[in-house]
Amino acid sequence: MKRALYLLIVLFALCGCTQKAHVKTISENRQTNQAQKQKNKKAPKKADSSVDTVDNETNSTTTDSQSNTVYENQNAIDKRIIVLDPGHSAVVATGMEPLGPGSTEQKAADASGTSGVSSGVPEYELTLNVSLQLKEVLEQRGYQVIMTRESNDVPISCIQRAEVANNANADAYVRIHANGSENSNAKGAMTICTTANSPYNSTIYGESKALSEAILDKYCEITGCNKEYVWETDTMSGNNWSKVPVTIVEMGYMTNPEEDMLMQSTEYQQKMVQGIADGIDVYMENH
Repeated sequence: MKRALYLLIVLFALCGCTQKAHVKTISENRQTNQAQKQKNKKAPKKADSSVDTVDNETNSTTTDSQSNTVYENQNAIDKRIIVLDPGHSAVVATGMEPLGPGSTEQKAADASGTSGVSSGVPEYELTLNVSLQLKEVLEQRGYQVIMTRESNDVPISCIQRAEVANNANADAYVRIHANGSENSNAKGAMTICTTANSPYNSTIYGESKALSEAILDKYCEITGCNKEYVWETDTMSGNNWSKVPVTIVEMGYMTNPEEDMLMQSTEYQQKMVQGIADGIDVYMENH
């Protein structure tokens, strides 16, 4: 009887141990499953992080592209505009024009200009040649350059020339000419602007005078020519119709045999161009 009781106790103990062992296995399985679920939950987050990285890179690229565009647009906005007006033309504009806005006085729309006493080169040919070289140099220096004419076969009046500068809202309107005189000994360079009391555009007198002075100073410094003066006058219709800072550059006297030939030489023309460009630079630094 005691032996049978003992066997029953042993069997009961064994059953209890087996049950505990089985419960432990379920618990471990649950922990494993939970761990796997946690791992699975983390995996999508890692994928999302990767997507965020791609989005950030895309946004960064877009921002850089926008920044470059803004920079390029800003450069375009900051670029100074120079209008060059090669004086006269082979085909002269006919008719008469008012001396200035509101004026009853009439002047010829244009004139044929002078010509070289020794070279025989017409003024319109010299002025276009120098202006085209000047355009190239100024563009190399970062300016935007607009020409009133690029051919000797274009008839264009003084008002039409000024309108090119006005419509462009130019920072400077530079008119390229060569001088002439009955006195064959006259030589040197001068610039021309309107007066402080101009009835047409007195508001730009200060800037026009500064532009004239800067170009004349540098031009004579570089070329070594005789420096005349800044002539202030309200008799030049091309200046009177300008709404932007304007000057006429009289580069030298074509009626002086020596100066005429000098202005035809390649080396001297390079100095002429550099002098005008340097003068424009000086003016722009202060305005």
